[in-house]
Amino acid sequence: MKNVVLLHGLANNEAIWGSLSGRWQPGLRIHAPRLPWHGGGIADWRHEADSAARLQDVLDAVPGGPDLVVAHSFSSVVLLELLCRRAAAADPLNVPAVVLVNPFYQSDADSFHWDMIAPTLDDFPRTMAESIRLRTPGHRIEAERLADMARRMTEWIGPYGWLRFFDTYLRTPLFRVDLVDTPALVIGGAADRSAPAEQARHLASRLPAGRSVTVPGCGHFPMLERPAWFTGTVHRFLEQAPDRARPLAGA
Repeated sequence: MKNVVLLHGLANNEAIWGSLSGRWQPGLRIHAPRLPWHGGGIADWRHEADSAARLQDVLDAVPGGPDLVVAHSFSSVVLLELLCRRAAAADPLNVPAVVLVNPFYQSDADSFHWDMIAPTLDDFPRTMAESIRLRTPGHRIEAERLADMARRMTEWIGPYGWLRFFDTYLRTPLFRVDLVDTPALVIGGAADRSAPAEQARHLASRLPAGRSVTVPGCGHFPMLERPAWFTGTVHRFLEQAPDRARPLAGA
């Protein structure tokens, strides 16, 4: 039995993976923990200065340890930071493989400029609206009501939550991705306006054991838009991943 851990993004929760239920192959134990930055928990996390350490605690709590970690959006960047931190300390994270879904990544600090702050901030409500719409496929939500729901979600995130995200994004050029030899599949959506697919491809090209796949016509939530494709892709990648190192008896 292999453990697959699914990590939701900022202001979402474990329900974001619900469309994948029943599509997983036998022999997989699926863990979808609620993370400190879930939609209802921003108040408890918004002053947190080290999200990677919080994620380490989450992974340590998985019985038997993860065999594959799949992280979406903000969580993919936090996982990347944790991988780089452990690799730089010569203590690699004991996870055989990772899938980074729609990551935010830049390798050059000069890629960030003043004029990108306002558009990135303004894009948050649209991304929240996309999440709400895709999670309620059988219900047509009027545009005005959908916008109001998205606005309320951004109010829950608040300035501290957004700054935690943006600060992590700004630090990605400092991540020592060249030290991470963990096999990594980086997924980007061709129609993703929040985290453009070229960022996923660029990150994969810089990871020693990275490879990328771009989902045609897909936005920021491929697990909701293409659930059959998503689980099939994860299954194939997991089949190629090495086995996790087990602790020696008595160690």
